[in-house]
Amino acid sequence: MNQLTPEERRSVESLAWLSDVNVERDVQAALDKRDKRLLGMMGRATDLPGVPTELTSKAKTICGIRYVEGSTDVVRGEVHLKLLQRAYDYAAAYNQAILKQCLDK
Repeated sequence: MNQLTPEERRSVESLAWLSDVNVERDVQAALDKRDKRLLGMMGRATDLPGVPTELTSKAKTICGIRYVEGSTDVVRGEVHLKLLQRAYDYAAAYNQAILKQCLDK
């Protein structure tokens, strides 16, 4: 971390929550709260990892979206890129697990 620029350090720190993720546990916790929102990646356009393109519009309307903390389309170095890829993979697995629950109201 000491070798990172201040901007890169802040970007990496915004994704620190990834160290304690568990898709199954997190999906169950959301469902227990009746929160069936999908995870969206912030950028110029919202990306819903793991959601088939043909279902994106319907899923956004029915399920809703909450944005992945620390997600962005601005990459600030190699460490940040790896964390963004991990966040994307997490969001894809999470969305695949929760999408069926959401659309089967």
